[in-house]
Formats: sequence, structure tokens, C-alpha cells
Amino acid sequence: MGIMSRGAKAATTMASLERFPLILYKRILRLHYGLPEELRYVGDNYVKDEFRRHKNASPEQALVFLKEWTEYCVCLAKQLSNKGIAKGVVGKDLNPAMLDNFHDEQLRQLLDLKIEAEKPKVS
Repeated sequence: MGIMSRGAKAATTMASLERFPLILYKRILRLHYGLPEELRYVGDNYVKDEFRRHKNASPEQALVFLKEWTEYCVCLAKQLSNKGIAKGVVGKDLNPAMLDNFHDEQLRQLLDLKIEAEKPKVS
């Protein structure tokens, strides 16, 4: 007949929601192919680590986590599609007011990421 029952639609929607983190994760890693090799390496490792850390997050934490990574994904996709790499433009500035809301662990991760990103390139 082609018409789904409400129960079937709800089940399909729930299955899609459960797969969303994996779909987002794969999409981000695919986008990283457009980055310079050094950025891709750092970015891939950071994404893998973050998604691993949040695998068992509470629903509230997961919602915030997925919202932030979705924003990152959209921003990076726009930058890569607008030849952002050719212009040397990747990423965006962090709002200093946001730092006041970070936990110690988040600040440490941000510092680790900064240190990794600024390491001299080894040939």
C-alpha cells in the first residue's frame, strides 16, 4: 500500500536518531579529507577521542555534544565548499566568554589541542 503506520514511522525515526551520532562522526571524518594533512591528523584523532569519551553520556550531555559537533560539521562543510582552504581560512574564533563556562577538563583538552596544532611540522 505504501502508507506507513504511525508505529512504523516512529520506529523508523527512532532508528534514525540512534544512528545519528555514527552518521555525524563519519561525515566529519569525510570532511577532514579536505584539510591539510597535519590538520586532518590532529582533527581525526580529536574527533575519535571525543566521540569515544561521550559514548555513554547522559541524554542531556549527548544532546549538547551532538549539537556542538553538528555546528562544527556545518561550519567546516561551508568553509571547504567555499574554497576556505585556498584562502587559508579554516575554523572560527572561539568566543572568550565561552571559556568561562568550560570545565577544567575542557580547558585542558583545549590547551592540548592548541599545543598539538602548534607543533613544528616534522618532515
